[in-house]
Amino acid sequence: MSAGDLREQVREFLAAHDPAASDRLEFLRARFDAGLAWVHYPAGLGGQGLSRSLQPVADAEFAAAGAPTNRPERNGIGLGMAAPTILAYGSEEQKGRWLRPLWTGEEIWC
Repeated sequence: MSAGDLREQVREFLAAHDPAASDRLEFLRARFDAGLAWVHYPAGLGGQGLSRSLQPVADAEFAAAGAPTNRPERNGIGLGMAAPTILAYGSEEQKGRWLRPLWTGEEIWC
C-alpha cells in the first residue's frame, strides 16, 4: 500500500467516525479494529501488515483531524515493551486479550 492509499483509507475512516462526535474510547477501539492503530501489526491485531514506515502517515492524518490519541506517554511500557513482546511470543488468546486494550489505554502497564 502506498502512503497516498493509506491517507485515503484514514480519511474514509474519519468520515465514518467523526472525532468531534465520537466517544474517545469508542473511537480508539474502532481505529484498532480498522487496522489503523499499528499499521505494521498483522490484520486483526490493530494493523494491516504494512511497512512500519507508514505509521507516521496514518498518525499525521489522525492528528490533523483532531482525533483522540491513546496517550502513549502514559503507557510507555505497555505500548513499547509489552505489546511487541505479546505480538512476538504470546498465544493467540493472549494477543486477543491484551493488544487492543493496551493500544486504547484501557490497560496501563508500568
